[in-house]
Amino acid sequence: MSDAEYAAAVDDNRKRILHDSAITARVKAALLAARGIPSLSISVATYEGRVQLSGLVSVPDIVSRAGRVAAGVVGVRTVHNDIRVRVK
Repeated sequence: MSDAEYAAAVDDNRKRILHDSAITARVKAALLAARGIPSLSISVATYEGRVQLSGLVSVPDIVSRAGRVAAGVVGVRTVHNDIRVRVK
């Protein structure tokens, strides 16, 4: 790999990381704005526009609502919803 190819690959990776970070921030903001979703209990990770949600919530409805909110965010390609309902 030439120096130019290496530099281009590094630049592409930085752009992807910035883009994914922006998507993560938008998803977190959307979850915060959504009424009834305990957004602080939900973690968000993004890789190449694919969002993964994880965490524990109290009722099943929140799992599906959080997934729908995340899917509606600009830049999100897919949502992998790993949010689980806390067993009492």
